[in-house]
Formats: sequence, C-alpha cells, structure tokens
Amino acid sequence: QFHESGAVVVNGRFRKLIRVGDLNLYAMSMEEIAAVRDRFKAMLMRLDNPFQISVQARRANYTDFVAYAESTIDDAVKAYENPAFVAYAEALKHYLRDEARKPRTDRENLIVVGVLPKVGGEEEKLQLERLTREQSFVESGLSAMGLPYDVLEPVQVVEAVQNFWNRERAVSQRYRDAVMRRTHALRVYGADVEVEDIVRTQETS
Repeated sequence: QFHESGAVVVNGRFRKLIRVGDLNLYAMSMEEIAAVRDRFKAMLMRLDNPFQISVQARRANYTDFVAYAESTIDDAVKAYENPAFVAYAEALKHYLRDEARKPRTDRENLIVVGVLPKVGGEEEKLQLERLTREQSFVESGLSAMGLPYDVLEPVQVVEAVQNFWNRERAVSQRYRDAVMRRTHALRVYGADVEVEDIVRTQETS
C-alpha cells in the first residue's frame, strides 16, 4: 500500500526505499576508504530510527542482449558487401556468445528508511515529516560518500520488492532488465575480437 506522498505503508508505518550504487574499493586508497567509513558512521549517528540494508547478487542472463547485438550486426553487414567486414562480424558474434556463457552476477543494493510511531500515537503528518528528515540524512550521507542513489517511485518499489524478496525471480535476471535500470550500458565492443585470414580487397584505378 502506498501513501499519496509516495511512501510505502507497512502495518501502518511509513517506509521509503533507496537504491544505492557501488564503490570500487580496489580503485581507492586506504585514506579514501577510511574517509568513506567515517562518513558512513556519521550518517548512522544522525538516524533516529532503525533502517534496513539489503544486498542482492543475481546471475545475469544475457539472452536478450546477445540476440539484439547479433540482429544489429547482421543488419549492418547486409548494408556492405565486404568480405573483411563479414569475417569480423562473425568473429564478433562468436566472441559475444562465448562471453555470455561465462558466469556473471549483477549486484543491487537497497536501503529501507522508516520511522517508528511514538508511544501514545502521532499524527500522520508528523510521521511523514520525520520520515522525510530521516531520508534526507541518508541522502546527504550517501552523497558525502560519493555513492550514486535513486529514491524509488511506487512502480519501482513494487519491482524491487519482487526482485529482492521473490525467490523464484531473484535467482536470475534478464540482461534487458539490467539495461533498463542502467546497471549496464547497451554497448558492443569488438576490441578483443581477432579475425584470422581476413580477405582484404583493394580497388585499383
């Protein structure tokens, strides 16, 4: 159930879901990691209510991406009658199929922010004000840590609940969904593709 403000209502209590990106700790110095840790501690100290952090890693399904890539490559090849281009395209498609078969996971992080009703009752407006304040503390903390985040809209909340807490759907995700959520960019790189015995044609005048 959703409140008109966009907050999730669970047993009469209000919640907000925030999707959070990742940090590459291997690309950071020890000083930078320590600074992020200190900012995380500072964020926790500002919060007045319990919150939940959910992390999920799912096997990525590249079926849709490979089909799209092969279709795009085939359309491009048809526009040119070039043996070298055809050979390169076939090698690229073979490379993509091999890469798609490798096991990979996509990770997603959620922070669930909420407020507990005060003893003796509290007006809905005051609860929502406290929720907004808690949410602002989390957002400022994430910004200080350099983490990208997105406060989920109702439709996104429903999708997140299904993907995180529905076991059957959580086992594997389709690459199409990852692209829609901008987890991955829809790009094809052929730098690592090697084409042997390419026939090169040269026009002579």
